[in-house]
Amino acid sequence: MVQAASRTIQSSDSSDPYVFFMSYARTPYKGPRAMKDDSDLALEEFYTLLCSNIMQLTDHDGEESPGFLDQRMDTGVDWENRIKHALATCRVFVPIYNTRYFTREWCGKEWDAFARRQEEQLRTRAFTGNAIIPVLWVGEQHLTMPPVAAKVQYAIPNLGKPYLQAGLYGFNQAGRRAMYRRSVWSLAEMIVKVAQQTNLEPCDVELFKDLRNVFEGE
Repeated sequence: MVQAASRTIQSSDSSDPYVFFMSYARTPYKGPRAMKDDSDLALEEFYTLLCSNIMQLTDHDGEESPGFLDQRMDTGVDWENRIKHALATCRVFVPIYNTRYFTREWCGKEWDAFARRQEEQLRTRAFTGNAIIPVLWVGEQHLTMPPVAAKVQYAIPNLGKPYLQAGLYGFNQAGRRAMYRRSVWSLAEMIVKVAQQTNLEPCDVELFKDLRNVFEGE
C-alpha cells in the first residue's frame, strides 16, 4: 500500500515550479465549433483535483501550479520551448495512458525528453529510482503499449484490479466517484513520494535537441 509522504517538498522557485508534468493525447475536437470532447474535460477535472491534493501533501507556495498541463498557451507564446522547459525542471513525469496516447508523436518525444534527463543524472550522481508514474485513463485491456512503456510499473498496489480493469475515466463514467477520488489521492501520494526520493535535478533544454518518438521503431 502506498504510504502518505512523511516529508514535504520545499516550495518551488522560478527554475523548478512543477512537481509533475502531465503528458497526454487530446481527443480530436468535433463539429464546426470545435468543442472539447467530454473526455478532455474529465482530464482537466482530474488535473485540478490532483493539483489540489498535491498542495495538501506539500508546502508548494501556489504561485505556480504544482503540475504542468499543456493546454496550448496564449497566441505568441512559444509552446514547444515552454513544454521543454517544464520537462527540464519538473520532478515527475505523468503520462496518461489511453488508446490514443501511444500513437501521438509528440507524446513519444515528451517521454524521450524526460528519459534523457534521467539518464543524464545517472552520469553525475547516484539516481534513486524512476520518476515516471503512468496513469491508467482506461483499463489495461484497451491498451497496446510499446516496449518503453511496458517496462514501467503502472499498477497502484492499494487500488488493485478495479483500477487496472477500468482506469480513472472508467470509474468516472461508471459513476464510481468514491473510487475515482481515492485513486487520485493515491496517485498524488505516489507522485510526492517519488519526487522526494528521486530528487531529479533540472537540466539544460539543449539536452532535448532532436527528440525522437520513442514509441516507434522498437
